[in-house]
Amino acid sequence: MVQGFEKDFANFCSTKYCIGVGSGTDALRFALMAAGVKKGDTVITVPNTFIATTEAITQVNALPEFADIDEQTYNIDSEKLREYIETRCYIDDKTGRPVNSKTQSPVTAIVPVHLYGQMADMDSILELAKKYNLIVIEDACQAHGAEYFSRKENLWRKAGSMGKAAAFSFYPGKNLGACGEGGAVTTNDEDIAGKVRM
Repeated sequence: MVQGFEKDFANFCSTKYCIGVGSGTDALRFALMAAGVKKGDTVITVPNTFIATTEAITQVNALPEFADIDEQTYNIDSEKLREYIETRCYIDDKTGRPVNSKTQSPVTAIVPVHLYGQMADMDSILELAKKYNLIVIEDACQAHGAEYFSRKENLWRKAGSMGKAAAFSFYPGKNLGACGEGGAVTTNDEDIAGKVRM
């Protein structure tokens, strides 16, 4: 039954892989681990998320940092994200990644949190991620079925299909609720899928 659900949910999210896990927190933690976020890394997310987002970041021994939100959508503001990188970091010559000037911690990932039926501005976020060699893990725990029109690709994309991986929660209060705890990681990356499954 779990394998059947994984296949159906991957199709629903327009991804190649879906791996069922114990909770949305586990999904985010495993996705970060599988994508290569290490102890001492900095992961940028938003301040208006549920504690599980930052909890998952700290569970991989990384440091959460915050970029403010767009007051119209309540999702991460890509300009504030750019401002964080340009004003609070310097660029490491070897990796091309930002390093937080205060903590000396390398910034390795961005976790945009999709909220209220709207996805974050993924085109701009992915552009920044490409420029600075950053991993994007979508927190789609409250975004099952949400869609985003990618101006870059000129098509609609599903939540959970745009980052390196994405985390979903099936807690009973979520858009798609289980009879208790539940979660899943979606990805198009075979290596990440294999690591999460292990």
